[in-house]
Amino acid sequence: MALSYHLLPRLQFTKTVRFTAKSQTPTEPSSDGGEVPQKKPSSQGLGFGSSAASASNSSVSSKQKKGRASIIRRSPVEKPVLFSEEDEAKAKEMGSNESAFVVAWLVLGGVILVEGLALATSGFLPEEWDKLFVKYFYPSFTPTVLLFIAGTTAYGVIKYLQNEELKGQK
Repeated sequence: MALSYHLLPRLQFTKTVRFTAKSQTPTEPSSDGGEVPQKKPSSQGLGFGSSAASASNSSVSSKQKKGRASIIRRSPVEKPVLFSEEDEAKAKEMGSNESAFVVAWLVLGGVILVEGLALATSGFLPEEWDKLFVKYFYPSFTPTVLLFIAGTTAYGVIKYLQNEELKGQK
């Protein structure tokens, strides 16, 4: 059944509704419908960042009268010394150990890839090669994958705990 829009009742409002907004602070009523007149800035040409106190100063130079605020030079912030030389040496050693671990895990991932491809293609190779792959690669494939998963999980947990320890120190 199709919906016929000409059968729907029409809503007609005979009474107009006016909304008024009242401010919590009293304002001066204006003659043109209750709008509040815009305030004009009391100081001219001060620009961004200047204050009214500097404008009221009587010893303002001629450049500042043209619209430039005074520039305050501050000394640069120095980096705080957070780590001693011992800490830096320890961090460098830890970084090299971590790099060696990541490289070892990349090599293990490559070994898993080669083993998997060798096992996958062993059915297409000659019978002697197939027996060789099944005899040596097949029994070592699952433990190699399990070692890879366990190592990456342990690495992730260790890095998470180190990150939480750093957050706790701050």
